[in-house]
Amino acid sequence: MRSLFWTEDKIVKAQKLWQQGLSAREIANLFGSKKNTVINMAHRNRDRFPARQVTRPPPETCEAPAPIRHPDRVTRVTLSGAEVTMPRVPCIDGPAS
Repeated sequence: MRSLFWTEDKIVKAQKLWQQGLSAREIANLFGSKKNTVINMAHRNRDRFPARQVTRPPPETCEAPAPIRHPDRVTRVTLSGAEVTMPRVPCIDGPAS
């Protein structure tokens, strides 16, 4: 029978490293295993390895550029509510401005 890789002592040590902020890859390198081995063990022991909060940079606060208006096209709303541009029809839309 194959012995278990994750003994209680290894799990406790990995838990301390996880709480210090080491990544799964860094922990795996210290134990001589693979990243997915650490991730699977952490998944099985969720109470000891809480999910980490992903900090994302705030979205840039720039305004979207104004849409380019072509004098030979008009915007229409379809029955499904989608906005599409179509060629201007002078007898319906009037002359291009």
